[in-house]
Amino acid sequence: MTQNTASNGCSPPSPSPWMRGVDKASDIALSVSMYVLYPAILIVILIDVIGRNFFATPLSWAIEGSGLFLIGAIFLAASRVELDRSHILLDILYANYPQKIKSLCDMLTRAVACLWMLAATVRSSVEIHTAFVLQESGTDFRYPFWPMRMIMTLGFLLLTLALLSNVVSSYRQFRTGGVR
Repeated sequence: MTQNTASNGCSPPSPSPWMRGVDKASDIALSVSMYVLYPAILIVILIDVIGRNFFATPLSWAIEGSGLFLIGAIFLAASRVELDRSHILLDILYANYPQKIKSLCDMLTRAVACLWMLAATVRSSVEIHTAFVLQESGTDFRYPFWPMRMIMTLGFLLLTLALLSNVVSSYRQFRTGGVR
């Protein structure tokens, strides 16, 4: 059973400045995802449908372009999902663990995921330069891919930092006996 921190006289530790910075950056990234990229997808699809059905001239790059916007939107939203702990959990066994063991599991799984995302961030950052030098673009979508690779790398970096922030929070909970 989870103890209320107010009832035991302990208040949860306040987040450090870098944790608040990750939280703010994740909010901004989510806003870009929701208010720029998803509407861009809708506009591209709308123009494609209208062009296809009424003028017999569909956008040749609609599928490729909307797919790229979707990739960017997903990666930019991922850090907010992690910080809010709103991701899907398989809790058949987890729900039966004591709170301290749950905190340990949270800490270890997020630490491993953080290392994996750090590797993905580094790899993705290398691909920005490669895409720029090669002037990589799509078959029909003749826009250069390097800006989308920058968005993906930013999303990876934010997710890495969000995971690290939650590792620190889980460690603090583990040290205090699992109190949330």
